[in-house]
Amino acid sequence: MFCRKSSFQQFDIPDDTDRMMETQRPIVSETRSQMKRDFPSRRKLGELLVETGLLAPEKLSEALKAQKDSGKRLGQILVGMNLISEEEMAFALAMQLKIPYVDLTYHQIPLDVMETIPEEVSRKFICVPIALNSSILDVAMADPLDLNMMKDLQFITGYSIQPAISTTTQILDLLQRHYHPERTIGQVADELSGEEFMEFLPEREVREEEEDSQAELKDSPFVKMVDLIIKNAIKKGASDVHIEAQENQVRVRNRVDGVLQDSIRLPKWTQPIIISRIKVLGGMDISEKRLPQDGRIKVRSRNVSVDLRVSTLPTYYGEKAVIRILNKQQSFLSLEQLGFSDRSLETLDSIISQPQGMLLITGPTGSGKTSTLYACMQEIKSDEKNIVTVEDPVEYELGGINQVQINEKVGLTFPFVLRSILRQDPNVIMVGEIRDVDTAEISLQASLTGHLVLSTLHTNDAPSAVARLIDIGVPAYMISSSIIGIVAQRLVRVICPDCKEEYIPPTDLLGRIGLDKKTLPFKFYKGAGCAKCGNAGFRGRTVIEEVLVMSRKIRELIQNGASVDQIREAAMATGMTTLGNSGLKKIEMGITTIDEVLKAVQQKEELTTICPHCRRGVSLDFKDCPYCKKPLVPTCNSCGRIVQPEWVVCPYCRNDLKPQDQ
Repeated sequence: MFCRKSSFQQFDIPDDTDRMMETQRPIVSETRSQMKRDFPSRRKLGELLVETGLLAPEKLSEALKAQKDSGKRLGQILVGMNLISEEEMAFALAMQLKIPYVDLTYHQIPLDVMETIPEEVSRKFICVPIALNSSILDVAMADPLDLNMMKDLQFITGYSIQPAISTTTQILDLLQRHYHPERTIGQVADELSGEEFMEFLPEREVREEEEDSQAELKDSPFVKMVDLIIKNAIKKGASDVHIEAQENQVRVRNRVDGVLQDSIRLPKWTQPIIISRIKVLGGMDISEKRLPQDGRIKVRSRNVSVDLRVSTLPTYYGEKAVIRILNKQQSFLSLEQLGFSDRSLETLDSIISQPQGMLLITGPTGSGKTSTLYACMQEIKSDEKNIVTVEDPVEYELGGINQVQINEKVGLTFPFVLRSILRQDPNVIMVGEIRDVDTAEISLQASLTGHLVLSTLHTNDAPSAVARLIDIGVPAYMISSSIIGIVAQRLVRVICPDCKEEYIPPTDLLGRIGLDKKTLPFKFYKGAGCAKCGNAGFRGRTVIEEVLVMSRKIRELIQNGASVDQIREAAMATGMTTLGNSGLKKIEMGITTIDEVLKAVQQKEELTTICPHCRRGVSLDFKDCPYCKKPLVPTCNSCGRIVQPEWVVCPYCRNDLKPQDQ
């Protein structure tokens, strides 16, 4: 904790700011008379401008008259009437207030100094940190008379503020050069002017003792900071916000397109107050710091309606909070918009049009399973069908569908709700997740009695879903007779179309998919980074998938206790495209990169190569291409063993190798 001594006595207060001081009186502890006693010598701004020759006396009289009519400050009037420039006005104020004037045109600021004030705060207050000496932070600002800003900066940074003055244009230009060099000041001004008021609606009534404890924070910078963190995350399209307590600071990160990105860093002492504010909004107990808690917040504005799911966790350095952002306006995408291939779309349409059976969507956390479920329900939703969902929790509100939220505290569990739903005459049942044998068996039984059931499961690929159900205790005959399709999926980032450029991947990356730089089958692309993608090179995500259709052969294998590999081979023989091949197709189309696909799929799925004859993706386990029947690996036509392309004789059987052998 730092000593918050007042830094507002470093400059004089002119007579023409009396009205402003009346409105700012609650912000500072010193009275105006005390501050004037500390600085008895001062000159009025207008007189100073005339004495220095920057302003003619008649122009000053004209400006003073306009000031009386408008109520604005004299400096704003003079600049607005083009009587003096911004630089001249700033220089005159610096002389009057006895604070430094800083020309930021070519000013270089160290990175660690810039990080003391978050970008959003700098833009809001039109200020920029320029130097840090021990516990004193020098800040160039357009309006050093804004005492509210001074106090907010002290709270946010943890340092005493030493003011300097510069122009609005120079400050915004410097922020542009540092954070967004490709964007113009005009674009940023348009962005800031478009910001809306957002209302936060807690899930429950705030208790009286909590309300009293938070009364002091009502107008504090911490409330503004939490609001700013959430607004910034929503604006950037983040799916999660992580507020992490560390040894010497509080780190805020946003998950954008599946990747965590640093947002801002705050002083360590702000952590308990920020977490308390989040708990109040989420309807949690602010006095309980030893146990994890969950909450929910609704955010509403003119153009945005967002649900926030809040989770807190006690860690070694203090409580951590994660806020999941559920943006209703961005959730309802069609299967085509999610990125499914034409072939997979046809297969999925055929599956979800069936009157009964179960469709499983599998994949790890964050692979887009829920989005796919909602897209399927959007496709089949109609006035003729009764669709009921069981979710924990209800993530998105979908019109025309009956949604039930699990509440285990009162006994409203998945099995209990499912048994009740079967008496509600449903056509389609959506189960948020199969977690135990009871939920699985009831769901499978429902799919056998004339209902279409959609659900999710945590497995790495489609064939593994069968093994997972057997592991939790579901009989094999029930799996084979009820499941009609399994979709395994991952999300990969899409190359930004505005900075997309062709390149040749490194040799090691090409080697992981069985390619060589000398014989590239297609062009490769990557994102160079631009303002629209935040210099990440990616913007948005798309799906790579494998769709397993439960054929007669696969049903027989499941009933006979076949392994996952046997089921996979049978599925591939009937036309299933693996995750690796789907990712390879996205690379070939220039949608994503090798890195993204390799991060998304399992090591086994990386064993994929391009047939040198037909240019289609095949497994490295294959000796011959299943599409064109040509050999993938050079072999000896005498003994059939693998040989190297440069060999002229087989070292195993001493047979002379011919070009056709290779």
